[in-house]
Amino acid sequence: MALTDQQQKLKQSLIDTGEEWNSSFENILKLDPKYFEAYVGLRRVPREKKALPVKIQELVLLAMDAACTHLYEPGIKIHTAAALKAGATKEEIMETLELSSVLGVHAVTVGVPTLLEVLKENGRELPQELNSDQESLKDEFTKRRGYWSTSWDPVIRLSPEFFEGYLNFSIVPFSEGHNALDAKTKELMYTAIDVSTTHLFRTGLKIHIRNAINYGATEHEIMEVFELAALMGITTTMKGADALVEGLATLEGKGDY
Repeated sequence: MALTDQQQKLKQSLIDTGEEWNSSFENILKLDPKYFEAYVGLRRVPREKKALPVKIQELVLLAMDAACTHLYEPGIKIHTAAALKAGATKEEIMETLELSSVLGVHAVTVGVPTLLEVLKENGRELPQELNSDQESLKDEFTKRRGYWSTSWDPVIRLSPEFFEGYLNFSIVPFSEGHNALDAKTKELMYTAIDVSTTHLFRTGLKIHIRNAINYGATEHEIMEVFELAALMGITTTMKGADALVEGLATLEGKGDY
């Protein structure tokens, strides 16, 4: 079924926001033009406000789609291509992926406090003071990452070996030969993956909002990160509309509806 003139206009309005047209959007448009138009209005907001340059917007979207809590492969490809088109370098894209990849450590930052609670219930507690080697690791992290959170203290006490490994892993994007993205942008990336609906890690979110502001981010730039993260919900309708169209075609015994 060909698109009507009105549907063609709605299609173009979505493309104008920077979205890549695909069969999923076409299915949504045909099934519910009013919903499609409402999404265009939502998608248009960060594109028109541009508190963040288009290149950074696309890198933020890439970070969220590539995060281990989402791993949305079509989005990874779309936003990689869009970031390149907007002027991103391969180094900036690799750095975005490297920043997003640290999300796995939240298995530790969520798990350790829970472990401490259970240990306390059983009358066992860890020493409160760091030894000299652990203090050295803390100092190195603070120097290389630019901040310290007390949530890391029990991690160092429980497993300094893991913390040292994580330190070396997480500082790669901050090391010599890297730093394609500035410190503020890095913190906005961390903010994006922590605020994503598939993660919602409030502890880390507050840390990285604070860091971003300390590096000069405005409330409008941070709000725009939230607005970009909110777009993730459209994936539900995209996947669902595809399944609905396939189901209707099977039911009706033909390839169209």
